[in-house]
Amino acid sequence: MFEYSFDNTVQEVIATTKESVMSDLDLVLPPLDPAYDYTPVHEPQTRNGKVIENAFWVINPLTDSVIGSGKSVHRTANFSNFWDTFREGLLKANVDTTGAEVKFSGTNNQSALSVKVIFKNYDFTKQLGEASHMMMTVRDSHDQSVKRSINAMIYRLACLNGMVAPRERLGFSEKHTTNADPETLAKVAADYPIRLKAEAGIMQAMTRIKIERDQVIDFFRRNVATYKTKTGVKVNDKMLERIIGIFDNYRSVGTNAYQVYNTLTHLSTHIEAVRDGTDVERKRIRIEQDIEGVIHGEEFQRLFMPSPELLAA
Repeated sequence: MFEYSFDNTVQEVIATTKESVMSDLDLVLPPLDPAYDYTPVHEPQTRNGKVIENAFWVINPLTDSVIGSGKSVHRTANFSNFWDTFREGLLKANVDTTGAEVKFSGTNNQSALSVKVIFKNYDFTKQLGEASHMMMTVRDSHDQSVKRSINAMIYRLACLNGMVAPRERLGFSEKHTTNADPETLAKVAADYPIRLKAEAGIMQAMTRIKIERDQVIDFFRRNVATYKTKTGVKVNDKMLERIIGIFDNYRSVGTNAYQVYNTLTHLSTHIEAVRDGTDVERKRIRIEQDIEGVIHGEEFQRLFMPSPELLAA
């Protein structure tokens, strides 16, 4: 007859509990894509045969390739840690993930991870006036190129745009020197549906703000179609033509501020590789950040955001 010791019993309970939690998480959302499921290896950096103090290479053990560098303060952990914390946070917040669509993607060398989750049971048609769902993006990196973050936005079905909240910054981020806990993420995630409903109402009110074409072209010329040189900021006329073409394609929503907003979110959602070797995910992250900065910038807020009186009408 096998005799259980106290230690054996405790270990079995811990193992059973962990397995039960992971099983519950798999019912919430799927586990991490295996391509990103690895624990980075740190190797000391050397120069002229000598170890450089407080400096190391970050290695992807799945490919045995260098994916970054860092100092001792930078903590790297398996992407699955943050992904599982996110899943557990959704579970604790009772977020409805039934039928959720999940897409894993990342940089070319798997040093950064992006996950897009579309929650199909959260619909903002009533507030926005068109079919839409809640979407969250989860990001992390081993090379310090991307903040560990979670962002919520509205996913418009008509154009598949991820619509960053125009008024609020609906996101959570942390440094790689700290670790989030499920309870914190649960509190953040539980509020997203309500806060997104308010943002959808703001988007709908944008349709009542009329605009002039010259005003729009001037806005895009100053805020989007520019690039920096050693002598200052210059306008990229070819890019401006492309942006106005996209703007004209959204004429179905009306000649209003919402048309401008959709043009901006189109630019941050539909990213293509212009040349061979382009890291599309890095490009997407950079453009998303740039466009979010434009939307939350002073000029967009002044020209295209509805006033409190318009929202109350």
